[in-house]
Amino acid sequence: MFFNLDSDFLVAYNSLYDSLVLIDRETGEALKQGDLSRVLSDGEVLKSLLATGILVDDDFDEDSHLKRLRESTFSGNSVSIFLSLTSKCNLACKYCYQSTRPQIEGEDLTFEKWRVLYNHIVKRVEEEARVVSIALYGGEPLLNPRVALSVIRDLDKLTQEYSVKSEVGLITNGTIYNSDVEEIYERAAVTQITIDGPREVHNARRPFKTGEGSFDVIFTNLLKIVDRHAGRVSVRINIDEHNVDYVSGFIDMLADLGLQNKIVALDIMPVYPDQATKYKPFKTPKSYSEYFVNMAKKSVELLEYAVERGFKITKIFVKGPCLCKFKYGVSVDEKLNVYICPAYIYDTPSGYISSASADWGFKIKEEVTRDPPCVYTCKYGPICYGGCVYLKSKGIPTCLRVLYGEDYLERLVRAYVFSRYREVIERERNSSS
Repeated sequence: MFFNLDSDFLVAYNSLYDSLVLIDRETGEALKQGDLSRVLSDGEVLKSLLATGILVDDDFDEDSHLKRLRESTFSGNSVSIFLSLTSKCNLACKYCYQSTRPQIEGEDLTFEKWRVLYNHIVKRVEEEARVVSIALYGGEPLLNPRVALSVIRDLDKLTQEYSVKSEVGLITNGTIYNSDVEEIYERAAVTQITIDGPREVHNARRPFKTGEGSFDVIFTNLLKIVDRHAGRVSVRINIDEHNVDYVSGFIDMLADLGLQNKIVALDIMPVYPDQATKYKPFKTPKSYSEYFVNMAKKSVELLEYAVERGFKITKIFVKGPCLCKFKYGVSVDEKLNVYICPAYIYDTPSGYISSASADWGFKIKEEVTRDPPCVYTCKYGPICYGGCVYLKSKGIPTCLRVLYGEDYLERLVRAYVFSRYREVIERERNSSS
């Protein structure tokens, strides 16, 4: 796929290899027409385009390569777990599933249950897994800091004993930052903190359970955390029709404080439709599908603005593979119930992890890991793998063509390239001039 970057450059994106290549406009336009004359005369350029999959040999079978890549990626080489440390939360977010499920409040993951899960992870490592990734979330995971530290330290031990790679991420609301949790922030590879806009807007959406606003506490903590752990913190903004018009001003606020130089990424994501409807009133009487497509496009516009203000963004145009596609990809709650992904947590579990069983206890894993035909017939197939299973169950389009449209997808890729390769682009511009 070729995307316009500016008057001087195109970006070639190969969905099979997930490679981005910056190409001068004349060469890029020639490649789009299938004219290889400009690159065949330059051995280094030709070598680069072959290495990144922009060009392939005539006898190379890309379908077979994709199948092998898919089998390798989703095999048992990786254990990826979203682990809920507690169902407790100190916030009462208007659009959160926990605001309508008070019956699940109050449960912590115990040391004993963590040991059961850890023993299962060890078994997977002894069988075939070489990478273990755990994202700590909840509820608010830092309400259970002792078990969080146990997870981190046990994975350290696993790495030493079995020579595997391990990583722990933290998804937190940012309300807790003290000496009890400092080591967790220090050891987490990446910490995600959510703020939904300026003070009044955020407070209306994400108050404490007491009804008090949480913005000042979270923002004060954020500034401390990014100073002490710069380069390992991302900020997430959830958008829906209640706050979308205030986000650009909040981006200005973050930029004016210099956070674009301290955080790894600014993520802007639509609130899932079934959660957005819980934030009364649901302002637009649109269908789930219309709402989500509209918010997806709004997120592109805001991400473009964030990039203009100097922030990096993540590669959100890559919609897969999601957690549920992996053989050992699961979401686990405090009772060790297992779900195919975090979106399903506290709904009907797909299995249960116990000391009496040697497997994950999954009933439907094979069904969700099967590739739909579009993976092999669509140019976006290798990056979406048929789209989000959860959103699809809600009747929402997960196909990138429908979700963004070709124009907005191009804008999203352009924003990502500028955010990640700004210095490279400027260097090339200067050298060409």
